[in-house]
Amino acid sequence: MKWNFLTALMLFLFANCFSQEKVSSKKFEEITLLNRIDFIESKYDQPKFGCGFLLKYKQDTFAITAKHLLKFIKSDEMKGVSFDNGIKKWSMFPLLKPAENVVVEKLLNENKNEPITEKTTYEDDWLIFSLKENHSKAKPLEFREKPLIQGEKFFVVGWTRKMESGEQRVYEFEYFKTLGKRILLNEIIVPEQFGGLSGAPVVDENGKVVGVVSGKTTDPDSGKSYFSPCDVNGLKIYLENNVNRKDN
Repeated sequence: MKWNFLTALMLFLFANCFSQEKVSSKKFEEITLLNRIDFIESKYDQPKFGCGFLLKYKQDTFAITAKHLLKFIKSDEMKGVSFDNGIKKWSMFPLLKPAENVVVEKLLNENKNEPITEKTTYEDDWLIFSLKENHSKAKPLEFREKPLIQGEKFFVVGWTRKMESGEQRVYEFEYFKTLGKRILLNEIIVPEQFGGLSGAPVVDENGKVVGVVSGKTTDPDSGKSYFSPCDVNGLKIYLENNVNRKDN
């Protein structure tokens, strides 16, 4: 009986070990949030759709997510990158703490003349919001200033679509090269399915943000498809040119 019990226990532990999700051993403070989108017409409501994060720039804090999410959650009235006649409220929250949310005030890079369905992926695949309310304890990220180095490790932090519990997951990549506004990354420790990570931050080992999870890109030199977040250089330029700076 003792042998049978130990054997069963070992088999259970072995099976449980292999059923666990693979994540990086790297840890970060709470930085990632989930999107909740409430529409004027409630039939379009999205209680949990894609990821986002807070960004600190100068004296301001903004909320960031992926622009391509609009293609999948838009109402019939929404034609351009605008919330007119569509979205009533956009908020973000950590998976296990819905009360610790942020409520956005305004879509700053609104463009009513930019069709939502114009491209499969957007060149500048990010939305930037000013904040109306901030009850979150998530740490706002800051831009990385140093150039990316080939072979350097970067991390995606967030939750995939099917995850209903647990803290933010950390996945691991290595930098290959930049192609236009896309960061091509080799996959090291990744989820079985990436769906739901759109809008999540891509950070270096010090937690500085370098990209926003967007999609995949084919390298024309090798023909290989790479996980390719949108870099944040365009986002930084937008903030420098369009957001009023506050004096100390």
